[in-house]
Amino acid sequence: RADEAVALTCVLPAQPAYDVKANYVKRELYIPMRDGVKLFTIVYAPKDATRRYPMLMTRTAYGIAPYGPENYRTVLGPNNEFAREGYIFVYQDVRGRFRSGGDWMEMRPMLTDRRAVGTDESTDTYDTIAWLLAHVPHHNGRVGMWGISYPGFYAAAALAGAHPALKAVS
Repeated sequence: RADEAVALTCVLPAQPAYDVKANYVKRELYIPMRDGVKLFTIVYAPKDATRRYPMLMTRTAYGIAPYGPENYRTVLGPNNEFAREGYIFVYQDVRGRFRSGGDWMEMRPMLTDRRAVGTDESTDTYDTIAWLLAHVPHHNGRVGMWGISYPGFYAAAALAGAHPALKAVS
C-alpha cells in the first residue's frame, strides 16, 4: 500500500575472512627525511614474490597501530579486497607523532618556493616514496595514496611537488 513503509533488507553474501598474517610480511622501519628526521613506517608486502606490486600509502597523525613486528592489522588499505588484489601497503606516522621523530605541526604550511630549504608534507612524502622505491623489493614503481580526514589532508598535500612515482591520490 502506498501509505505503508516498505522495509527492504539487503543480504550480502558473507565475505570469506582474509588472513593478513598468512599472506603478508610486516616490516617496521624508520625512513630518513632530507633534514635527518626519521619517520616511523610500517610496510606490509605480499609473501608472494613472483609478481611486482603497486604501493598504497597512508600518512597519518592518528597513529598506525598495531605496533610491534608480530602485531598485524586485520584489514589492509580501505578494505581487504585491495590485499586480495595484491598491493604493498605503507603506513606512516607523520613528523612528530607517535613513533616518528621531529616536531609535529597541525596543518603544516606548504613551502611556497619548491627550491627553498625546508620540509613540508609534500617533501616528507617525496622522500618516503624515493626511499621505498630504493629499499622495498617487488614493487612495480607505482604509488597511490589514500586517506579520509587528516590522512586525506596528507594525501592532498603530497600533490605539490609530487614524486613522479605517485600516480593516484584519493
